[in-house]
Amino acid sequence: MRDKIKNHKGIFTAVLILLLLLVGVVTAIIIMNMNNQGPVTSVDHHFEQGQTKETAKSSDSDDPGIKIPGYTTIKIPANQKEVEVVVTNPNENKVYFQVSFLITKTGEQIYKSQLIKPGDSLYKIKLDKALKAGKYDITVKYDTFAMDADYTPMNGATLNCSLIAE
Repeated sequence: MRDKIKNHKGIFTAVLILLLLLVGVVTAIIIMNMNNQGPVTSVDHHFEQGQTKETAKSSDSDDPGIKIPGYTTIKIPANQKEVEVVVTNPNENKVYFQVSFLITKTGEQIYKSQLIKPGDSLYKIKLDKALKAGKYDITVKYDTFAMDADYTPMNGATLNCSLIAE
C-alpha cells in the first residue's frame, strides 16, 4: 500500500511539474507577443496633404446663390388687411419669389404673394385677414422658382420673426 501511495505521489508531482511548465510556456508566449505588437491602435498618424479643386470658370462664377431678405420685426396697423410691408426680390437673384407669412404657432397662412421678379418690390400688401393688436410669431416662407417656361421649383427658405400689430 505504501508503494501505491508513493507511486501516486510521484505521478502527482510529475503532473504538477508539467502543468507549471505549461503555464510558464504560455505566459512566456503571451509576453513575447505583447512586446512585438506595436501600438494598441492601428490608426496611421500621418495627415493627407490639403488639396484644391480646379473648376471651370463661367460668367456666373461670382454668383453666391439666391439672396433672401431677412426680417426681425414687422410692424403693421391692427385690424387692417391692407398694410405697408416691404417684400422684395433682390436684383441679383435669377429666380422668382413667392413669399408667404404664416402664424408659427398654428401654421395659418395670413399672406401669400404672387410671383415677384428679381429687382421688384412690394410696398403694400393685402393680408388674408386683419389681425387684432398683439405680437405674433410668424414664419416668412420664400418659395423660389426658376425663370424657365415651367417655373421649376428651386430651393426655398423660411425665416422666423415677430409681427407686431398696433
